[in-house]
Amino acid sequence: MDTRHPPHQPAVLAEENSALIDNSLDLLAMLDHEGRFLRVNAAARDLLGYAPEELIGRHYGELVRPDDRMHAAAIDASLRVESPARHDVQLHFVRKDGAVALMSISARWSPDLQCMFATARDITEQQRDRDALRRSKDRLDAMLESIGDAFFAVDAQWCITYANQRAGAFVGVELGQAIGRQLLEVAPELEHSETLVHYMEAMASRQPRNFEVFWEPHAVWLEVRVYPNEDGLSVYFHEITEKRQAEAAVRASEQRFRSLFQQAGDSIMIIDRDLTIVAVNGQACACYGYTEEEFIGSKVNDFRLDGATLSAIGQALRAGRPHLLRTRKLRKDGSSFPAEVHISRIEDAGEELFLAIIRDLSDREQAEHQLRDSERRFREVIEMTPAGYVVADADGVLTDVNPALCALTGHAREALIGQPLNELFLAFPWQALSQNAAGIATLQGLEAVIRHRDGHHLHVLFNGNAERGPDGRLTSLTGLMADITGSKLAESRLRELATHDTLTGLPNRALLGERIQDMLDRCPPAESVAVLFLDLDRFKEVNDSFGHEMGDVLLCEVARRLSGATRAGDLVARLGGDEFVVAASCASGTAGAARIADKLLEAMTMPVIVGGHEVIVGASIGISMYPRDARTRETLFQSADTAMYRAKASGRNRYRFFEPEMTVETQVRMALEVSLRPALARREFELHYQPRVDLRSMEPVGMEALIRWNHPERGRVPPQQFIGIAEETGMIAAIGHWVLQEACAQTRRLIDEYGRPIRVSVNVSARQLAQPGFGAEVRDVLARTGLPPSCLELELTESALIEDIEHTASMLRELKKLGLVLAVDDFGTGYSSLAYLRRFPIDVLKLDRSFVMQQDDTITAFDFVKAFVGMAHALNMAVVAEGVETAEVLDFLCAASCDEAQGYYLARPAPLEAVRDLLAPSAPRLAG
Repeated sequence: MDTRHPPHQPAVLAEENSALIDNSLDLLAMLDHEGRFLRVNAAARDLLGYAPEELIGRHYGELVRPDDRMHAAAIDASLRVESPARHDVQLHFVRKDGAVALMSISARWSPDLQCMFATARDITEQQRDRDALRRSKDRLDAMLESIGDAFFAVDAQWCITYANQRAGAFVGVELGQAIGRQLLEVAPELEHSETLVHYMEAMASRQPRNFEVFWEPHAVWLEVRVYPNEDGLSVYFHEITEKRQAEAAVRASEQRFRSLFQQAGDSIMIIDRDLTIVAVNGQACACYGYTEEEFIGSKVNDFRLDGATLSAIGQALRAGRPHLLRTRKLRKDGSSFPAEVHISRIEDAGEELFLAIIRDLSDREQAEHQLRDSERRFREVIEMTPAGYVVADADGVLTDVNPALCALTGHAREALIGQPLNELFLAFPWQALSQNAAGIATLQGLEAVIRHRDGHHLHVLFNGNAERGPDGRLTSLTGLMADITGSKLAESRLRELATHDTLTGLPNRALLGERIQDMLDRCPPAESVAVLFLDLDRFKEVNDSFGHEMGDVLLCEVARRLSGATRAGDLVARLGGDEFVVAASCASGTAGAARIADKLLEAMTMPVIVGGHEVIVGASIGISMYPRDARTRETLFQSADTAMYRAKASGRNRYRFFEPEMTVETQVRMALEVSLRPALARREFELHYQPRVDLRSMEPVGMEALIRWNHPERGRVPPQQFIGIAEETGMIAAIGHWVLQEACAQTRRLIDEYGRPIRVSVNVSARQLAQPGFGAEVRDVLARTGLPPSCLELELTESALIEDIEHTASMLRELKKLGLVLAVDDFGTGYSSLAYLRRFPIDVLKLDRSFVMQQDDTITAFDFVKAFVGMAHALNMAVVAEGVETAEVLDFLCAASCDEAQGYYLARPAPLEAVRDLLAPSAPRLAG
């Protein structure tokens, strides 16, 4: 029994327990249910700089570094909900003096006492030690690659775990093919050799081995050092054939380090205390031009070898301090060379000697000259480049400009130097750059506006690089900029053409989809959105009677009347031909939609003067209500279209609301949905491929994978009939995965057969892109099929990109890291803004056929496409034209510098076997 603490002395025991807590080197604390300190031991002063009484009542979160507070709060919550104890939780605490300490914390929540007990230990130094260990490992890896020896390591099962380049070259294999394979599989010559016996004995005895062996396959002698470790063996070896031969001839006179001495890449001299040369290596003889006999026994001054320097620094050398100097050395022929001389003192059998290692710096001096020449040439290029060049310092003040920038802005160089960036630019994110220490390193494709000296503004495309110091602070900004004012005007016009009908000026199908989606998103729960499809009843008669020009006049008048008959917040759009759409928010539901339809019909029944004649065309209107009839804009369009045809079939010049039983198409759609669900399991899908042609060489460079459905009863079902169903029902994810897997596998086999890269394009739906695991899915398919990532192109629609911009941008960056290519499909039919698309890492824009063929009175399609291609190229995007059906269109695209094209004129979609010959390396050009 312990007599130091008898039962009748609890106060003594409590006192000792208290002393134990207060004298603990770890911080011990008790916190209340809100996380405030109730008690802290004296270690708080040493670890955090606070006296215990300073912490009482304070919340522990006040001491946690701000970026760790969310993590600390999560740990706190898990203690109360999941597990009452956590160990080795690492958080950064801010000491009283502002320093940051990394603490390892163990905590336990007591539900009964409603308090928390915590211990903390400063592991800052341990973390630094671990970081130092990691850096040491990195240096070791670099050293193993740079050492003169060949090196490899094997584990206990004789599998190669590491090898440097010399080892791979010695056995004639690539390192990537050796790692992980059995040693005898990589070097089968070892199997019956003496070397393997040494390896096996070292592995068994766990004792190092150092031996010399004759390697018969190369007929060379090797010196091998084997070091067992807990994982296996580490083996160093190098060829010593010359050393063996030299030792056999001159072993009696040259037993001291002769091999190393003679094989050194630098000149080495050994000088005695009388400044007499006692030994030189072959490199010294070759470098200086003297023979070894001329050197040995001579004084260093006889060769102008800094004897005075040796005498002057002798005392420092004897104190163990080596000396390094830069000088020029003279050769026997009188020429000189720059040298770095390292002098140290050594002893040999009690004799004082000086070791001089002379490194020829001629190559380094030449490299410095080349660097200066390179800087001069760089300056010449900057002076001659047509792009404006700027350099700004850490304060955003211009320190350098080139003539092109002066010409662009109208300012002289002297007027620009010393000016802040905001004097030149109307807006520039300098504040964000300078304040974000972990920030942006490059500014690519940044559009900015600069002030010309005359007062007008110029749009420029800015590409720059931000230099930062070791502390992350911005030190300078360098950039080039090109004038894109003309391109911006063209882009604005392109955007207008892409989103509005060129005849009536009304929103077109692309803008209609965007606006209606916005109306659906903002629709209150108790209200409705009406979509009215309007088709003119007698428009064909007008066209046939008066011609298309008069028909266009009629369409413009209809557009005017529809706009006049609707409210300010309603949307009027033209789909094409004589089809119009009106969308309106209806708080009163169908009653409100009916009133709008009545006004539209009334406007249509008034005569229109066409070609001097009064014409009454009338209209048939189909109405679909959100959310009663459909919850997506696509289904709303389909329902309204179905109702419109029922109205036309009912006598025209009237409107009808959509009813589910109106059309057989609804039933067909339902039947298709039922058949679609097991179609994948029944292997009813197949892929067709349409080749894509490089317009510079007119040779196929890839192909687009297109899905086809072979329905057991209906035959081939076009994709436009079932893809929408798959999207709405969620089946598109499984179908899309099958397409991706099949396309990658078939392309891999085609690449293996033809021995050249072939890129396959695969369409990706918005639903696929929205899946959090889509990036991992693509990575897994590439790994299983073996297709190089650069041979896969994922095609995305513009609408898919904007459904969730932040998620889409993150997902595309994840996909881009895999090394694949990202393309925007049907560009020009949706949100056709290059500035908008720059938010995503897009490589390719696929230009829609309808966009290529657009015309107006002020600018030709060629000018549009040429400007568009130029802007895309400036943003490092390639352009692919779709739907090429004639030689004239192909010539037009070539002249516009379009990169690639596909279409019926070049090749129709077909099964792989039908198009594979077109992709063969020796296949004839597809066109032109």
